[in-house]
Amino acid sequence: MDFNLDPDAEAMRAATREAVDALLKLEPQYHERGIVPEQVEHTLREMGFYGMAIPEAYGGSPVDHLTSVAVQLELARLPPQFWPFVRSTIGPGVHIIVEHGSEATKKKWLPKIATGESRNCIAITEPHAGSDAARMATTAVRDGEHYVLNGTKTFISNANHAHSITVLASTDRKAGKNGISAFLLDTKTPGFAVTRTMPTMGWMDNSLCEIAFTDCRIPAENLLGEEGRGLRYAMSGMNEGRLNVGCQALGPAQIALEQTIEHAKTRITFGQALAEHQAIQHMIADMAMDLHAARMVLFEAVWRAMRGEEARMKASMVKVICTEAACRIADKALQIFGGSGYCRGTVVERVYRDLRVLRIYEGASEIHRNMIAKALLA
Repeated sequence: MDFNLDPDAEAMRAATREAVDALLKLEPQYHERGIVPEQVEHTLREMGFYGMAIPEAYGGSPVDHLTSVAVQLELARLPPQFWPFVRSTIGPGVHIIVEHGSEATKKKWLPKIATGESRNCIAITEPHAGSDAARMATTAVRDGEHYVLNGTKTFISNANHAHSITVLASTDRKAGKNGISAFLLDTKTPGFAVTRTMPTMGWMDNSLCEIAFTDCRIPAENLLGEEGRGLRYAMSGMNEGRLNVGCQALGPAQIALEQTIEHAKTRITFGQALAEHQAIQHMIADMAMDLHAARMVLFEAVWRAMRGEEARMKASMVKVICTEAACRIADKALQIFGGSGYCRGTVVERVYRDLRVLRIYEGASEIHRNMIAKALLA
């Protein structure tokens, strides 16, 4: 296995690191005002991050999995509120459009998504159908040259900012999970509504939404791929999505470690720096080992995916190992910072709060453990 980047990819990673370091200087301003500075979006667009998963034919600048991971690990050092729409473009919603959208659909939507001008999100989860997607109650009924969409989705990230939504809905209730299809919905469609936003303990940008479809008429050409295969398409995209979540966990863990080392060197207690105390040294060592081990799991899974190997179990391992390691690292960082780390506006407090959701979304840790065990025992 070779995890080294080629010169072009390394240059992209280094440029991303430099850009992120500059944007991190704006974080205090964000905490004071609660508004993401305009410079952040300008930088993300200028550097082409929105096009990383979109083919050149549709205006993108695609990169391989390893390069994408290297770049995401740098971007993830930013507050998650700074780059939510970049995460959407490399997630399963856009993946389904790229792989299964009609030529007309791709030409209409992908070029604008690649520049950041248009935003997409994916809608799967429902009030009574989360990990158990077979219970999905949202329906899409064929009516001539349209599908009529009815139902409710919940915990949908960025729906209140999206121009299009990749929606999973049942076209055959009797077929269960094999009757679920994927559609692309223009959010201007009559009958679509964001019914509420859902305040959260982390990622506090009011972009987690409940949405409803009431007799939404979607052109039949907006069906993505074939009827009944939508859940398979989503699961295929989610393997890569779970690798991305590994990056979203380890980026914050990395900056938490960096901040902790700096703090331990400069914070004086009992006449000496925190870093001189063996208990603190051991905590920092544990943080570094957790981070390194999780990164190796992530890189191995990405390397195997690039070779075309079956990625589902490895992706689940990445999702669990990276998110749980990151939470341990953040917990130790906050402990070492003490009272100052518990105060709103510090980096370690932000990291601690924002990381917690990663063990829940894109499949909770318990679901992934079930999937890993099932694969091993098959």
